Amino acid sequence: MKNLIAKAKTTTNPRLYKEFFKSYYKEKTKILVWITSIIGVLSILFSLYSFTFVRNVLMITIPFAAGIMLIIYPRFSYRRPYNSVKKNKITTTFEFYEDKLVEIGSASRDSYKYSDLKKIVETDDYLYIYHSAESASVIDKSNIRLCSEEELKSFLKTKLKFYSK
Repeated sequence: MKNLIAKAKTTTNPRLYKEFFKSYYKEKTKILVWITSIIGVLSILFSLYSFTFVRNVLMITIPFAAGIMLIIYPRFSYRRPYNSVKKNKITTTFEFYEDKLVEIGSASRDSYKYSDLKKIVETDDYLYIYHSAESASVIDKSNIRLCSEEELKSFLKTKLKFYSK
C-alpha cells in the first residue's frame, strides 16, 4: 500500500445531513427550479390577467396557488430525504493514500481509486467526495489528521475536479 497522506473521521449529525441534502438537491434540481419558477410566475400572471375577464374566484385562485407552489416547493425538496435520516448517527473513518481513498465504516471497508471519483464539493465545514451522482462521502474538515486541511485539499485538487461553495 502506498503512503498514507491523511486520515479523517466523520460522525453524522442532523446539521451535517441538512447541509449535505441542501447542497445535493440544490445542485441536482438547479434546472428544475429554474423551469418551475418560470412556469409558476407565468401561472400567477395568467391568474392576475384573467381576473379582469373572469369573475369566478375559484378560476383565479387555482392557477395563482399552483404558481406559488411551483415557485416554492422545489426549493424545499431536500426535506423528505433529510427527515428520513437526520437521526442516524454513523461514524466513518477515511484514509487518503497516494492512489486511493479508503472509507471505513462499522460494517464495511470501501476503497475508491481517485480516477473513479466524480468530484469534490467544499463547504465551510465539510468536503463532499462524490463516488457517483447519487453517492458521496462526507469529510468533516475539523477532523483531518496527519496533514493540514489545506495540504489535503491541495493533494485532492491534483486528483479530481474540485468545487467550492
